[in-house]
Amino acid sequence: MGHDIRAALCADATFADWAARANILSVVSVEELSMLLKAEPVEWIFSVANPFVLPPEVFGRARQGAFNYHDGPLPRYAGTHATSWALLTGETEHGITWHRVGHGVDTGELVVQRQVLIAPSDTALTLNLKCYEAAIEGFRELLTGLTNGELGARPQALADRSFFPKRRRPDAAGCLRWDRPAQGLAAMTRALDFGPYHANLLGLSKALVGDDVVAVRRLEVTAGSSGFAAGSLVEIHPSHWRVATGTEDVDVWFGSSDGQALDARTVARRSDFDVGGRLPILSDDEARSITVAHELLAPRESFWRRRLEQFKTYQLPLLSSAEAAAGPRWQSSAWRIPEELVGLSPSDRTEFLLTAWLVYLARITGESELQLGWTPAPNGSRAGLKALEVLVASVVPMAITIDLDNDFAEARTAVAAEFAQLNEQDTFARDLIARCPTLRNVEALRLRRPWPVGVTVTVNGGSATGDLASSPISEAALAGEALTFEVCALNGSFRWHFDASRLEPNQIDRMTQHLQNLLCAVKADAQQPVGRVELLSSSERAYLLEDLNRTAAAYPSQRCIHELFEAEVRRAPDAVAVVCGDERLSYGELNARANRLAHHLIGLGVKPDQPVAICLQRSAMMVVGLLAILKAGGAYVPLDPAYPSARLRQV
Repeated sequence: MGHDIRAALCADATFADWAARANILSVVSVEELSMLLKAEPVEWIFSVANPFVLPPEVFGRARQGAFNYHDGPLPRYAGTHATSWALLTGETEHGITWHRVGHGVDTGELVVQRQVLIAPSDTALTLNLKCYEAAIEGFRELLTGLTNGELGARPQALADRSFFPKRRRPDAAGCLRWDRPAQGLAAMTRALDFGPYHANLLGLSKALVGDDVVAVRRLEVTAGSSGFAAGSLVEIHPSHWRVATGTEDVDVWFGSSDGQALDARTVARRSDFDVGGRLPILSDDEARSITVAHELLAPRESFWRRRLEQFKTYQLPLLSSAEAAAGPRWQSSAWRIPEELVGLSPSDRTEFLLTAWLVYLARITGESELQLGWTPAPNGSRAGLKALEVLVASVVPMAITIDLDNDFAEARTAVAAEFAQLNEQDTFARDLIARCPTLRNVEALRLRRPWPVGVTVTVNGGSATGDLASSPISEAALAGEALTFEVCALNGSFRWHFDASRLEPNQIDRMTQHLQNLLCAVKADAQQPVGRVELLSSSERAYLLEDLNRTAAAYPSQRCIHELFEAEVRRAPDAVAVVCGDERLSYGELNARANRLAHHLIGLGVKPDQPVAICLQRSAMMVVGLLAILKAGGAYVPLDPAYPSARLRQV
């Protein structure tokens, strides 16, 4: 319509790409936009599907006003996820609004509104698309009115206002309650269906099945009721289940965390369900507890989403890569308090141990940026409700950078800061992985323990009186897929939990000794860089550097090298002697080739003790050449093909 877009604040990569192609200046923060507008005021600001809240110093710099698109019929359905809440409440019509940006969220004067009809089959995705189409038409009307100076505005009837804050979650956070009416279950599933391409920041529709939770991709209401009790499994088909509800039966299709359809028979078999079995029925109190827990975690989701998008793992050098066919064999070591920490308070011991372990891990893996599994501190508001154990992540990513040039105190400061941040951020809803396209394709994140190594701080370990006897730990409390380092905050003791099929007890003892060596060295000299702290004891260092390198062995010194080789040929002619890339030569083949070349060299005049130059790239043929020279009686002179040609000619 002939107007000029001066800049765009882009929260979305697709939008940013569009702006770049259109040669429109992109800014990345509200602060940057504010600075831009100070230098160059504009006529209008349009906020379109915008996650940023614009402060007055920004929207006040638009000479003729700032306008926001809202996907609801204000004043009703103000706030976030308006389309989903409209579906959940059973609305048959909806609407969109263009309104002036005011000092509160979705409170400004109304300028353009359009009605949107809701079809019985509409999902959050399809209703959003309908709203976008209506918004485009409404924007044409808005811009025409602004251009012609004929735009009308009216205040909102705030008495009719309904507001849905960003942290609000649907009943039971999307867990289907089978004793409720079937139409309500269908509405829940459609309201939480954002399609496969968009991040779902509200929640997934899901079913509690046995001791697990399964995402519900689709739910359809049937024509009648089987008469079974609510939650009963009426039929099992390859693609779906038929389940009894408070009214009609429903057909339910399941999906995996990566968005793929699940075989319904496999789901039943895995959960030991059969026709006639009954799914859990949540009470009102249980549903309320689940909702409240998810609403408390909601503000932290953006933190965890960003961290999970940086998912990384590494291989612990001591860890066997072989997976035990029968599953892990968990063992726990005894609790122990290092002598070096006895004089410290329990909280200082805990920090020292965590820092020492992370420094050690950085040293043996060669990774300065570590990501480990971390067990969140117990939360009293979630205690006692079994469903929350499968709905909320029991292991979260701990991310720490260990600068090996820093001293131990600096490393400890970094660890303490991460420790405090983990305690503040708590954990996240497990369905977050499936709700984010950037996460759902990371296969490891579908596991409850994606990280091979984990850390947990508990308050129920060895007693403060010094009783450090080993006590069991439930597998659910383990933070690492193969190894968990547990520290007791009561007395600063520690122990290991390890998969004995991949780690041997003597390796655990060795790590314990290294950890104590590190603590002892730090106590003696706290100023040295942690990358130079001695990990090995004098005896282990002597073993590694001296004992293992004592390779002297008696051999028949009166015989030549090629004669010793020929004796090996007679002993094992078919054994592999040389491997180079895809080429393999047996002792017999190598000997035959060397013999042929030796005869050729003798024919050329090679005499005993005569130097013979050999200039070849490293290869099987180089070995053939060396042996042939020795067999001919000569002495080989190796030349590097990378030498300058003049140097090669001189030699």
